Amino acid sequence: MIQPYQNYQLRYKNEKERIKSIVYEAGMSDQFILKEKVARLEEKIKEYTGAPYATAVSNGTSALIIILKALGVKPGVDVLTPAFSFIATASCISLLGGNPIFVDIDKKTGMIDPDDVKRKITPSSRVIIAAHLFSVMANMHRLRDIADEHGLFLVEDSAVALGGTIDGVSAGLLGDIGLYSFFPAKPIGGIGDGGMIVTKDDELAARCKMLRNHGQEAGKRFYHTLIGYNYRMDELVADFITQRLEQLEQIIETRGELAELYHKELASSATYVSLPPKTEYQRVYYTYLVQAEYRDELQSFLEEKGIETVVFYPLAIHEQKAYQHLGHQQGDFPNAEQFASKSLAFPLYPEMRHADVRQITERVNEFYAAKQH
Repeated sequence: MIQPYQNYQLRYKNEKERIKSIVYEAGMSDQFILKEKVARLEEKIKEYTGAPYATAVSNGTSALIIILKALGVKPGVDVLTPAFSFIATASCISLLGGNPIFVDIDKKTGMIDPDDVKRKITPSSRVIIAAHLFSVMANMHRLRDIADEHGLFLVEDSAVALGGTIDGVSAGLLGDIGLYSFFPAKPIGGIGDGGMIVTKDDELAARCKMLRNHGQEAGKRFYHTLIGYNYRMDELVADFITQRLEQLEQIIETRGELAELYHKELASSATYVSLPPKTEYQRVYYTYLVQAEYRDELQSFLEEKGIETVVFYPLAIHEQKAYQHLGHQQGDFPNAEQFASKSLAFPLYPEMRHADVRQITERVNEFYAAKQH
């Protein structure tokens, strides 16, 4: 590939000595999992986001399972979740025996639609999951009002949005509880899997800390208050992310500059390509996702030119085989289905050059220019 979607060799090219040092230090310290480096990362996340409580876990999905378990999701409990998202926003509910109640998305933003949330609330509803995707954040103010009106918990899946803010409040802290992911592809990018739970609620935080480590209270090894999980973070990931946090603002700024260049260079194809919506909040670009006419044809054309793209996501969640048992029909969530049929993500990572973006957009514009004749 001339332009790979995630050029990890380039992205980690200058991290060789840092990674070697982190691995060596951990190996010589006798501290491997959930020790001083993890505690330090939790403190750094609290400082960066303003979260009163932070709990480091093994990945973003385990963070969501812990959160839902702490909120009492179990058989018979309904959880409202977007029909278009990564499957974890539904599968975590199912793994706890709860019922995922799919909600359609806003056709412009791709985020969960508050109006449809209101329509889908049932007597058994307990939780709303708002997932921020790509570079866009859900309408947290309206969702907060709806949650409060109906006595529901609001979970903020801000896996890709660390560093984003709405009205000065960090993503992850706009609901009752939120999470971040440190998977290597995410904006901050780790050297393994990792996640973080943040909240302002001391009781929720305490439950989450116990649930991540077999239900043990801190400092009481082999005494189990809850039935929990082995969802602990290791010291290697924690140390690397702690150091990466110092670079996060620059990473976010660079990603934003590349996205603005995409905006500018794709203007001539606006008839065929819907660009990410403009926002008034501080956004974080995880990837550059568009809604593209002739999506599959465009993807094949770019691949022939050596440009790798990714479809996020080829199906809405209710269309996946894993959820056929719920009996949803095509057309039940029209906006989610339409969004899935046109979504295409272009490469975007801080080590890209402006020339790389121009090379990609030139090929996109070339493709659509041919469609005009």
